[in-house]
Amino acid sequence: MQWTIGGIKGAWRLVNRLWDEFDSQPHEVMSAPPGADAQAVALIRATHRLVKMLTAAIEGFHFNTGVARVYEFLDLLKSLPASGASPELLTARATALSALARVIAPYAPHLAEECWARIGGEGMVVEAPWPRFDPALAADEELVLPVQINGKRRGEIRAAPGTAETEVEKIALADLAVRRHLEGMDVRKVIVVKDRIINIVAG
Repeated sequence: MQWTIGGIKGAWRLVNRLWDEFDSQPHEVMSAPPGADAQAVALIRATHRLVKMLTAAIEGFHFNTGVARVYEFLDLLKSLPASGASPELLTARATALSALARVIAPYAPHLAEECWARIGGEGMVVEAPWPRFDPALAADEELVLPVQINGKRRGEIRAAPGTAETEVEKIALADLAVRRHLEGMDVRKVIVVKDRIINIVAG
């Protein structure tokens, strides 16, 4: 691989961002379930998605994809700081950081060990079990579904996973970009492949 000064600086920034999140977490956190705290619930869901995506990235040798997911997760953690956080959010942060320390271990083992020790992890992180994710919690809250008209991609819509095909069809036909491409044509058939794509046949 090509090693550059820019790459070194980028890695240094990432290392510092990671450490800042672990270092800002209180040493002792009173355990409190997420309950009705929307931020805590959102962080727990994001943690399960992170574990799911990092597991797939590492198993598939897509290491850059894994790093990108870590950056996204750090952005979320930064928006939910420990300072002034509710007990529920602090508990969710503790859960998130525990998982984060373990999933970054293959990328930055020495840093992961320091992070693990900082949050009071038992033993060494390299010997800790890989975090597991709940498929229900790791599921995307919204899917981006491409819309094709006569075989050509003409737009995309967003819908929750499992949305009924009739509802997806309504959303697609109401989309402004799709309607613009359908001007002067009659919709003959709409084929919805659940949670994947919408095909519109028009003429």
